[in-house]
Amino acid sequence: GVSSDPDRLLQEPLAVDEAVDYTNKEDPFSKKEWQANKFDVIIDLASGGWLKLLEKSKSGAEPIVKTATEGGRYLTLCSDEPAFEAHSWWAILKVFLFPALWRAAYSRLTTRRRLPKYTYAIGLPSSRTNLDKILRMLSKGQVSACIDPRGPFDFDSEGVIEAFKLQESRHVKGKVLIN
Repeated sequence: GVSSDPDRLLQEPLAVDEAVDYTNKEDPFSKKEWQANKFDVIIDLASGGWLKLLEKSKSGAEPIVKTATEGGRYLTLCSDEPAFEAHSWWAILKVFLFPALWRAAYSRLTTRRRLPKYTYAIGLPSSRTNLDKILRMLSKGQVSACIDPRGPFDFDSEGVIEAFKLQESRHVKGKVLIN
C-alpha cells in the first residue's frame, strides 16, 4: 500500500503486506523489489497513478504491475485530477468518460505488452442488493464511518474553507465533516 501514514495500512482492516510513505523521496513506481515481483493488480484510490505508470512506460522503466498480456490490471475509482469544475454535461464527460474509454481501448489494443488493462469503475450495479446489504449492516452497527480526526469543522466561512483545503490536499484520513 502507498499512503502518507503507512502504519495505518499495516493494521486491520486493510493489513497490507508492505506499506510505503509517499511523502518521502521514494518513488513507489521505481521500487526495485516491486519491479522484480510485479503486482497482478493496482487499485488507485487517490488519482494520478495511471499517468505516472504511463510516464514510466514511455521512458522504458521496468513497470511494477504486470502487462495486459501477463494478466495485469489497473483499476481506478477516480479521475486524474482530485478537483475539477464541471459546468456542463460535456465538461463531465471530458473528465470521466472520454479518458476512461480511450485508456481502456489503448491498454487493450496497442500497449498490451507494456501496460496493464485499464479499468475505470464508475458506479454500483443497478440492483438494490448492495444497498440493502449496507443498510442491514448499518442497522446492526457493523459499519462505522471513518472520519478525519482533524474535524468536524465549524459551519462558518473559516471552518468551511479549512475543510475544503484539507479535502483538496488529498491527505485526508477519512471523511471531512462540517458541523
